[in-house]
Amino acid sequence: MWQRPDLPSLLAAELTKPAIAAWGREFAPELVYGRHAGPARDDARAAAVAIILCWDEGEWLLPLTERAAELSRHGGQISFPGGLMDGNETPREAAARELDEELGVRPPLEWLGNLSPQFIYASNAWVVPCVAATASAPDWRPSPREVERVITLRVRDLLNQPLAPPLEIIRGPLRFAAPQLRVEDHSAWGATAVMLGELRGRLLRIQENAD
Repeated sequence: MWQRPDLPSLLAAELTKPAIAAWGREFAPELVYGRHAGPARDDARAAAVAIILCWDEGEWLLPLTERAAELSRHGGQISFPGGLMDGNETPREAAARELDEELGVRPPLEWLGNLSPQFIYASNAWVVPCVAATASAPDWRPSPREVERVITLRVRDLLNQPLAPPLEIIRGPLRFAAPQLRVEDHSAWGATAVMLGELRGRLLRIQENAD
């Protein structure tokens, strides 16, 4: 599956189908109470992230970022490039702009569709995950103000890795467990893991239908 050059067209067709809630819910932290699935608060801000499939030496991979530690929101966490929409931007326009601002490159993108929107309670944002593909892995030039480093998740690892034990997250007086996915020895959890869970589920459904 991860070596198929036609994966973008297969995924574009898959993204027109309803998601299965369990795909994302499997990776949702405790204490979320289903809030990531909405409805969002009335004052929630519109945002988008860019989930980019890059063709690299015969297989597909996904770039993620380790956010700069000094950022006030989600500092040090693993995430997809993204942020708040500006003015009348569409989610795809915002995702492409944020990709350029955070990683210094805006490669030619084939937009495939969107994953399920998520309400991020901690930042009060309604986030649209926009999925695209590009024919090669760019030479990323991450912004030091926002990005500590770019890390790579190969699609084969997303599909085949065993689930790691959950993290213990401490936020003031609260302690809770958060499922995680491992990416280059980093932990992707929270909204990023929920998005990856849905993407993983969709790719596995494509694989099952192709067998």
